Amino acid sequence: MRCKICGAKLAKENADICLNCYKAYQEEEDLKKDIEEKLIVKRRYKISYVLLKYFELIFILTLATLGCIVSGSIVSAILCAIIAVIVMLIILALNKMIARNTKVILYTKKATYTSKNIFFSTNKTVKYSDLKDITVFQTYRQKRAGFGDICFYAKGSIPGATLLNGFQIKDVENVNSVMQQILEVIGLEENKK
Repeated sequence: MRCKICGAKLAKENADICLNCYKAYQEEEDLKKDIEEKLIVKRRYKISYVLLKYFELIFILTLATLGCIVSGSIVSAILCAIIAVIVMLIILALNKMIARNTKVILYTKKATYTSKNIFFSTNKTVKYSDLKDITVFQTYRQKRAGFGDICFYAKGSIPGATLLNGFQIKDVENVNSVMQQILEVIGLEENKK
């Protein structure tokens, strides 16, 4: 007989699956039973940070409005100002929605990432034993605002390509202290010091 999952030849005639598939099944069942939340990390929303993040866009929209005023076309200036306000309101609303629906929950043996927005939804689970590295990434603007991104790299993932096996939670407030809490929950604080 052959294993119903992988097709490997079975040693016993009365078995349905091989030992490797049974072990993987047991690990999956153990992860499902792991429901004790140790730490929740959420993406943060702060209007001042979003405005700083989109500073160039705000600057361009302001210049366009001022250009319409200087050219003497009041109707064009009003229309340009209305468009600028609408664009900024849409950006603020989208950032707020994404921040509200993005989080990482750390359990005893696994980390679960959830992100939902208008276009797609992402759910990923990584066992701590499959984690290769956890790093903090900060842009200049994030440093000024006290924000940062935390990247979870799984074994076998390509550096910089967290979308393949790991995940990344963006715009975490007080990122260094949150990172320390994550390392304590996972049990990696000794390795990162």
